[in-house]
Amino acid sequence: MNFLEVTHWLEKFKDFDISTEDDKEIVIAPSYPYLEQVFTSIKGTELTLGAQDVSTNTKGAHTGDVGAFQLKDFCKYCIVGHSERKESTDVVSQKIDLCVQNNITPIVCFVTPEQLKTYAVFNEVALFTWEDPNNISHGGVYNPKNIEEIETGISQLRSLVKKDTVIIYGGSVNRDNIGELARLQGLNGVLIGNASTDPKHFFDIIVEYCKQ
Repeated sequence: MNFLEVTHWLEKFKDFDISTEDDKEIVIAPSYPYLEQVFTSIKGTELTLGAQDVSTNTKGAHTGDVGAFQLKDFCKYCIVGHSERKESTDVVSQKIDLCVQNNITPIVCFVTPEQLKTYAVFNEVALFTWEDPNNISHGGVYNPKNIEEIETGISQLRSLVKKDTVIIYGGSVNRDNIGELARLQGLNGVLIGNASTDPKHFFDIIVEYCKQ
């Protein structure tokens, strides 16, 4: 989104009555240029701010990078290792470390069980999002994974980590499949992509999820 689109999204979303339970949290992660705009706009609301990525570098001459020490002024969370970025586990681990050092909770994306096992050492300081690139929406077209397959996958992933590990699912999450996803045992939340760009669609997902 550009500035005007972000402004419209925020204005429209404020029209909806959001009320979540204490154990649920709604995180939105806009592009870097609009973090301050969104940070200011969502004060006093049910929304929490996250970033879409973070640099592997600390302070220094790294033109164009955005460091964790800068993001912490605005963000409680930061997405790292999204499959679209095609980053190695070493790079993702560096980003997790920097987030933790700056009191930012990393939302760590992974595709395979092997990746989750690598990141499991961060169990107490991170959230983990299982995403399959084959099921990410493209151009507004959703390609959801079969719910039974997701249920089996979550069960397998749970066997690799500690009981209290937070596992989220991402992959064409929308108003049509959120009800089934919300009812899955062992799943703690969802990462919403394309559907979140429409404030009404995003709101509908939140409402349906909170019913479960």
